[in-house]
Amino acid sequence: EDAAAGRAPARDAARARPYSRDASRVGEPGVRAIYAAASSAGGSASSSGRALTRPNQDAYFAVESADGLVVGVLDGHGGAHGQVASQSAAAAAQQWFDDTHNAAALRRDAQAALAQLFLHCHVAVLDAMGKATGVVDRDRRWSSGGSDVDALVRTPLDAQTRLPAEGGTTATVVALVDGHLLLIAHVGDSDAVLGGEALDGRGISAEKLTADHTPCSTQEYVRTRTAASGDGAALDFVYDCPSADLLPVFEDDGRSDFKISAANAEKADLRGVGYKSVRAERPALIVAPPPKKGGPAPRLAVTRSLGDPHLQTCGLTWKPEVTLLDLAEPVQTLDPLVLIVGSDGLWDLWQYDEAIEEVIVSGYDLRTQQGVTAATEQLLAATKAKGEELLGDSTDDTTCVVLSIIKDGKGGARMIAGSVRETATAPVRDDDDDDGWA
Repeated sequence: EDAAAGRAPARDAARARPYSRDASRVGEPGVRAIYAAASSAGGSASSSGRALTRPNQDAYFAVESADGLVVGVLDGHGGAHGQVASQSAAAAAQQWFDDTHNAAALRRDAQAALAQLFLHCHVAVLDAMGKATGVVDRDRRWSSGGSDVDALVRTPLDAQTRLPAEGGTTATVVALVDGHLLLIAHVGDSDAVLGGEALDGRGISAEKLTADHTPCSTQEYVRTRTAASGDGAALDFVYDCPSADLLPVFEDDGRSDFKISAANAEKADLRGVGYKSVRAERPALIVAPPPKKGGPAPRLAVTRSLGDPHLQTCGLTWKPEVTLLDLAEPVQTLDPLVLIVGSDGLWDLWQYDEAIEEVIVSGYDLRTQQGVTAATEQLLAATKAKGEELLGDSTDDTTCVVLSIIKDGKGGARMIAGSVRETATAPVRDDDDDDGWA
């Protein structure tokens, strides 16, 4: 049913089925895109026979229509609620794009349309967690991210009278419309990277198209301070230290001149914080005030997400950052031109240009569906090998969607083609949150 509808179902990796579909569209001159996706649960394939104890918390989707191609990657967090969040958000996004009016709205007002999409997905996550946990406030006494959310949530969670069930997901949605316009909307750290090999011989380059939604972002620190100024419930931005006391990421002089504290970064190093990625990024968390009725203080490794109801009242937001890129110039200067959308299980292990290079030098023909699919699966396999070498059984769930973007020399034909595959391995690690807050 999903294949017939032209979309890749968001599925539990342990119940994977291959998916592939080709489609041709006639539209404005521009580019044609061939895509493939692959996803794998975390853990080491060589671990000593331990059973898969939790499902893959990553999800993805792909929707093809006369208006273009949309792909998305989501990375759930929050213990058992992580899969509920990512799967429900992916399903909601597919449902939203199935409405032809919504898909067409991307061409009229992309900013407004994508904001409505993320609201729709955020509400779906809250509803799904409410149904899954039974933690429901039927009297609607609690805010789950603003009045516009409250008006839509059918099973709002109760943060005042019971311990709130935390959980949520990142979401990065990329849409190719009108044959040459790339729209990117995202919350969290599932990055989208565009790159390719320069035709002038300057080699391979890459550019991250998504913003930094981590606790080390000065812009996000300022945003959350502004959001919390009304009720004083501000988030703490701290390094993920093994010690009990909080080590702030930023120097806050009470004015507007915020900067990362060099002294605290040095203390974090002395406490053995280390780095979370090959780009020497230190792990950090946002920490909210404890719920009124007690319980641990919720914490999270991203500053924007879908779900996470208690944190939404303290400065976390479901609202995406949206950017627009015209591919007319890069498709003239880079060949091949590749877009990779991936969860942090991918990007923590690759420099951005090295991941693009891995796809380009794979030896496969990126102008064919078979070649793009093989290159994507090779990228996933190489990522898993890197993770097992560096982290052993603690590798994260990994999802990648690869688009090969090709200049359309025929002037009018725009092809969208796709292939999606999932695999499963051994144990899963959930490192976007504190496992004590599930």
